[in-house]
Amino acid sequence: MFTPLDKGEVERIHRMSLEILDRAGIEVKSEKALSLFKGRGARVDCEGSRYLVRIPPSLVEDALGEVPRSYVLYGRKHGCEVRFERGNPPLFGPSGVPCIIYDLETGVRRRAGLKDFVSLIKLFDGLENVDFVTTPCTFDDVPSEVTEVSTFFHLVNTTQKPFDMDFSGQTGFKDVLSMVDLLKETVFEGRPFVSFGFCPVISPLRLDTVPTDQLIEAARAGIPVAPITMVQPGLSAPATLAGTLVVMNAEILALLVLAQAARPGTPFLYGTIPGTTNFATGRMLTASPELPLLNAAATQLAGHCGLPNWATAGRTDANLLDIQAGYEHCFAIPWVVLSGATYISAIGGFLESVSALSFEKFVIDDEVVGMTRRVLRGLDTDPEHCAVELVSSMGPGANFLAEDHTIDHMRREFFRPSVSETSDWEDWNQRGRPTALQRARQKAKRIIETHSAPPLPPQVIKQVRDLFPGIVIDLDQAGTRQTGLSD
Repeated sequence: MFTPLDKGEVERIHRMSLEILDRAGIEVKSEKALSLFKGRGARVDCEGSRYLVRIPPSLVEDALGEVPRSYVLYGRKHGCEVRFERGNPPLFGPSGVPCIIYDLETGVRRRAGLKDFVSLIKLFDGLENVDFVTTPCTFDDVPSEVTEVSTFFHLVNTTQKPFDMDFSGQTGFKDVLSMVDLLKETVFEGRPFVSFGFCPVISPLRLDTVPTDQLIEAARAGIPVAPITMVQPGLSAPATLAGTLVVMNAEILALLVLAQAARPGTPFLYGTIPGTTNFATGRMLTASPELPLLNAAATQLAGHCGLPNWATAGRTDANLLDIQAGYEHCFAIPWVVLSGATYISAIGGFLESVSALSFEKFVIDDEVVGMTRRVLRGLDTDPEHCAVELVSSMGPGANFLAEDHTIDHMRREFFRPSVSETSDWEDWNQRGRPTALQRARQKAKRIIETHSAPPLPPQVIKQVRDLFPGIVIDLDQAGTRQTGLSD
């Protein structure tokens, strides 16, 4: 295990977070949230034009006594369910909603559209190591009033895996709630299948109105919530890692209190997505060596509360899918995996500090996670795997290649890459010297072209069309994205 904080340090940071909430408080603009905090016993003070909510430690303890320690989400396909619970092997998948994408056919850097969104969900559904699907990108080629309900429809219609729907404050939230109710009864037999992701925090220590209200409504509807806080040391948090952790933890604990005030027992995923800072430019960095430290320490803080958590790893500040993108992606993953994080968004496909997406990088990220999982699986040492009888019967100088034991175990025992080159130079040269990028592109195209989840039943789609006029179900209704952005 990788635990950068000892037990005393975890307790100290948690205690200091409680002190921040009690002394400094958190600024709240939402009237719904103000009412809920006040109803729980928090102190609400008007200071000038703003309301500060000061949360005593007892309210945090009350919330920790109400929140479930685990929860399950189900996919449309049997066996795709995921359990968010501490102590289990980590779950993997994507996260983040950039609006820029690198075209799979041309490589042109351009704005993403609905068709890209659907292609990415198909890719997630087909990749071996994506356990949990999240909203991959934003798009603006459908009317804004139906963007979110169209997003939700295509998520559930394109993947058989459980998923998270991220909200960006657009209209249509109530329509999505209505569709959740419809699909839960008609498709999922009453089982929970989606969580809602929000970023209600404007660090440091402020809650924005719209996403805060949406978090409250989601909790009241019985939907698991996965709110995140995004802090930047030296700008929206102190320029120290410990100070950053204190602020992040305080913000998440305030959201926990709010979610439990809205509906006691609301499933809650402790989500922190820190960045660091290029102090020469002020730009947020997503791949510095401090980030695994922050994510691992945040995992410890979530563990101190007994909560499953969402951590990030495998991001890059590279502007191209080059060697920097490779080594930055690979550097962080082992540290965060060994921290015991519950869900790790390590298959992000990100470039440009989470500003852009690459189809090929999703495939490469998936392969890196597959390699990581092989290491986590460890090795078996039972008599069959130790093979003493086989070695003894074959004796010195034996060759095991043609043995049944080899044939039985070679596929299960060893990771088989689909992107990495494993042949010798002569064979590789004869095949035209394909690069890892080319192989990743071919795999992404193959999955998108050939893999498809069964669509929702026709009668359900008809109900959706009738209930949500204007929803964009047919991809031909969306705009075409070909024009590249300026370099």
